[in-house]
Amino acid sequence: MQSQPLAAPPPLAAPVSIDDLASGQYAPPPQGDPWAGLKQAEPQAAPPPQVAPAPPPVIAPAPQRAVAALEPAPVRPEATVPGRGALEDQTPSGYRAMPRAEAMCRATLRKMGVTFVDVAPIGKGSGCGIAHPVKITAIAEGVAMKPAATLNCASAVRISKWVEDEVKPAARWKMWKRPTAVLNASSYRCSRIAGSRTVSEHASGNALDVRGFQFSDGSLFDVEKKGFFSFRQKSFQSAVRESACRYFGTVLGPGYNHAHRDHLHLDAKNRRRVVCK
Repeated sequence: MQSQPLAAPPPLAAPVSIDDLASGQYAPPPQGDPWAGLKQAEPQAAPPPQVAPAPPPVIAPAPQRAVAALEPAPVRPEATVPGRGALEDQTPSGYRAMPRAEAMCRATLRKMGVTFVDVAPIGKGSGCGIAHPVKITAIAEGVAMKPAATLNCASAVRISKWVEDEVKPAARWKMWKRPTAVLNASSYRCSRIAGSRTVSEHASGNALDVRGFQFSDGSLFDVEKKGFFSFRQKSFQSAVRESACRYFGTVLGPGYNHAHRDHLHLDAKNRRRVVCK
């Protein structure tokens, strides 16, 4: 490998004679004023820095909700609202005006657990009829009425209290059983008292003839004169018969006459003296 030639060195300055320096004839070459050409600047305030304008805010578009396309709702005609008092002369079908006492009586029946329905007014003349009758299918909680009895409401309340407060406890302590039904021999009927011209309390739905009871084991109890050795049956029948005299104006049963040999007649007529025979 061949080496490249070196560059020539720079020229040397002109030699200075020592004799010239000793004789004082040497003068250095003149040099220029380094400050020549400069101008004196006046002090000035620095210009304020330029601030770049802020970029406009970027607003993100609101999210779009996907909405299912639905068919337009049908346009219904506006209902005509009757003016005040326009319905006073209109009566709903099946509606029957009822006195406040009758409405409160029905509330009492519901509270006592009686199952009933309102039936059409009964009016046959000759002292027979019920203005606001009820048809009883259960006379107390868990005690049916077989068959259903048509009565006025006040009588139904008395019978229900008697069954709940007297018949149920007597059956439990005397018969060791739970009653499930009252056997109805007669409720409303347009009739007279046997052997007289007086209208019976049955004709106003104010009386019930009880021919017996049914118990939870399916056994039946018939109201009738009991034999000498029927101790429990006699005790139960006497208990319900005597207690009925505290709830009804008239209680007639076996031993009173032949017409009442097989049932208890209970009516709610208010009397000065209770007839209990």
